[in-house]
Amino acid sequence: MLKYITLDDVSTDSEFFSYIQDLVFSEPVLQMKQYMQHGTTTTFDHCLNVSYYNYLVCKKFGLNAKAGARAGMLHDLFLYDWHSYPLKKWDRLRHGATHPKRAYENASKHFDLTPCEKDIICKHMFPMTIALPRYKETVVIILVDKYCGLMETIIPRLLAIKNVLQLKRHKRVINQIESNPQLYLELKKHD
Repeated sequence: MLKYITLDDVSTDSEFFSYIQDLVFSEPVLQMKQYMQHGTTTTFDHCLNVSYYNYLVCKKFGLNAKAGARAGMLHDLFLYDWHSYPLKKWDRLRHGATHPKRAYENASKHFDLTPCEKDIICKHMFPMTIALPRYKETVVIILVDKYCGLMETIIPRLLAIKNVLQLKRHKRVINQIESNPQLYLELKKHD
């Protein structure tokens, strides 16, 4: 299960932090904090999560963990609120297919990217981007990005539903106690 990652969390992983330190304190990357990505997760936080989990998976399989970490931090550097797209379904789907190119353009203006990092950023939305991934690290981010997006969107909703159901259950118990004076008095004795 995904643990939301913060800068404090990753600063203790010196290898990972050394890969992304120049990125996370740069102006364009910090701008991602202004935009919501999934649910209540900012684009910055989403990219940090993807970056860290991408790094871990790449490292585990002997892939280029540095490229995975750096491209993960930049993969959604599109710098606009995609939720403000018109409410037509096609327009939001178009964002899914076009934002990798915008993210790559923004990233390449500010940072030197390796061919692997470029491929990761440009193709992280495969199959929506159509072009096949060239590197194994790109396949990793395709999966990690979907996983993080799912966890950032679905899990908070499931927890909210769980809280509502628990609240309803508590209200039923309280109503039962209040409607039974003897039970209420018996419980009061034990307070």
